[in-house]
Parts: sequence; C-alpha cells; structure tokens
Amino acid sequence: MSEENHLTSQADELPPAPQKTKEQWLDEGNLLSFYAPIRYEEGLAAYEQAISLDATDAQAYIGKGDILYDLKRYEEALLTYEQAIALDPTSAEAYDGKAISLVFLNREEEALAAYEHVIRLDDDPGYSYPAYMNSTTILARLSRYEEALAACEGAIRLVPTYAFAHVSKGWLLERLARYEEALAAYQEASRLEPNDAGIWRSIGDVLTTLARPQEAQQAYEKARQLDSEEQA
Repeated sequence: MSEENHLTSQADELPPAPQKTKEQWLDEGNLLSFYAPIRYEEGLAAYEQAISLDATDAQAYIGKGDILYDLKRYEEALLTYEQAIALDPTSAEAYDGKAISLVFLNREEEALAAYEHVIRLDDDPGYSYPAYMNSTTILARLSRYEEALAACEGAIRLVPTYAFAHVSKGWLLERLARYEEALAAYQEASRLEPNDAGIWRSIGDVLTTLARPQEAQQAYEKARQLDSEEQA
C-alpha cells in the first residue's frame, strides 16, 4: 500500500469529530457577540446552531435577537424576541429587546406596552430603570407629560441616586408649569451631581421664571464657573 493510501485508510478509521452541544453553541454565540461588529455574523450562526438543537430555548432566541438588533436588522430582531417571549412569557430580557426594537421601528405605543411588561416582570434596576426612563422619553416625545412624570417617578423610586432621572423630572414639571416642584427636582439633581453645569443652568431658568433674579444669577454664575473649570 502506498503511503498516501495508508494515510487515507487511517483517516477513514478515525472516529467522527464530536458535535458541539447546544450549551457550547450558546457559549460561542455569547462570546462572539462581544466582538462588535466584526464577528456578529459568526455569533448569529452559533445561536442558530443552538436553536437547531433545541428550538425551545428562549435564551438562544434572545441572544440571536440581540445580535440582529446590533446589526440594525430591527424587524428580524423583533420577530426573534417575540419567539423568545412565546417560549418564556416571564422573560423581562426578551420584552426589553422587543421594546427597543419597536422604538427603532417607530412603533412607540407598542414599545410602551412592552416596557410595561419589563417593569411588571422584573424589579432589577438593570432592566426596570431603563424601562421607566425609556418610557419617560417616549411619553414626553408624545407630549403626554403627566404619564411621563409618573414613569420618571417610578425610575426615581427604584434608583433615587441617579441625577439624570431628577433632571428629567424637573424638565417635565416645567412643561406642566409646576415650577416650585421643578426647582426642587433640579436641586436634588444638583445635590447628586454638584459639578454639572447644565443642572445649575436649569436651576437658574426656573428661578428666573419664579421671579427670583438674585438666586437665578447665583445659579448661572455657578454654571459659568463649572464650565470654565472644565475648559481649563
């Protein structure tokens, strides 16, 4: 037997390479999804392999949806998140993905409904706080300020130490002509972020509206000072 035929014969006798398990494909998809965006297509293929092995695994659909969203394939992402929800209706993560996909598809009312599911299903700030704040943004864009304020206050109840939520609350209260409350919200934001010049300007604006010019001037001066320090 020639050497070439001998090597071929040995190769024929080797056992087949072991197939990856669903868990291994999921791990590969999770890993590849971090290499944005150069390995997204490989990550997508890994999740599809996992789904081919177990079409009832909601987490595989969520991973696939996340990559489709990052690839800006929002319609496909939405359908994938909905498949995940059909498999696991208690998944706040799947509803969160559905909501943000709907936002980018300009389907805001449906996005609000999806965010309501996130908030109802999970009080983890990692999901619920953004759900409250994204709902606040959508409702404010729709000029539904009272509803937006309620959503913003939900975020503050959940995480009272984030200045951004208090700033948003102040802005909404201004839209509702509730200026004293707006001032209190901005002052709380400045307590949390004392070096934010924008917050001090907002305080100055409300004080001006409230006909308190001396205090307004002090707030504007604080904002100018912070701007100068930042540029130095």
